[in-house]
Amino acid sequence: MVDQNDAKIESGKLLHSKVEHKVYKGLHKGDMNSPKAIVVHQTGAATAQHTFNSYTSSPHGAHFLISKTGKIYQTALINKYTYHVGKLRSRCIETNDCSKAELAKANAIYLKKGESYGIRVKKLHKHELGKNYPDRYPSNTESIGIEIVGDHSTKNGYETVNALQNTSLEWLVAQLNKLLCLEDNDVYRHPEVSYKQSSEASSAKW
Repeated sequence: MVDQNDAKIESGKLLHSKVEHKVYKGLHKGDMNSPKAIVVHQTGAATAQHTFNSYTSSPHGAHFLISKTGKIYQTALINKYTYHVGKLRSRCIETNDCSKAELAKANAIYLKKGESYGIRVKKLHKHELGKNYPDRYPSNTESIGIEIVGDHSTKNGYETVNALQNTSLEWLVAQLNKLLCLEDNDVYRHPEVSYKQSSEASSAKW
């Protein structure tokens, strides 16, 4: 019996009474031995079941999902990586915390004339992957994804994360940080690291 207060990780599973295991092996893309960061998402769907349905056929998905009631589901093993981040932004460009040479190099890729936006983003992503975290944002292969159920509308963006969800998110992030030896600055909102709408997870708190 798992202690009610202490979570632990065994064989890639987070064991605690707060977590229900609903693992979709089709989400697993390879081994992830040492997660270095957490990325917080919103699903863009109205219910948890919508996301579960997508996980049966889509190659994309995260490790955890928090329903509107605050229920935490583990949907992929922690020791496996999944496709949840997307193409990386340049941390150098976004934060300006890098050398002038690196900033010039990143901007030369991102602002190159005569190439489409999609091609420039793809090339910048490839450039970023040549660095090590935390000199760049975390990629799929080294980060845990947490999805929060929240619908999306063209007019209003993503709906507000509710109090039950934020309470569960705070608990889950704290447990993962402790068990994986991560820091608070290793936790990111999806739009920080990739090219997503700014309202995604903007109301998430941990």
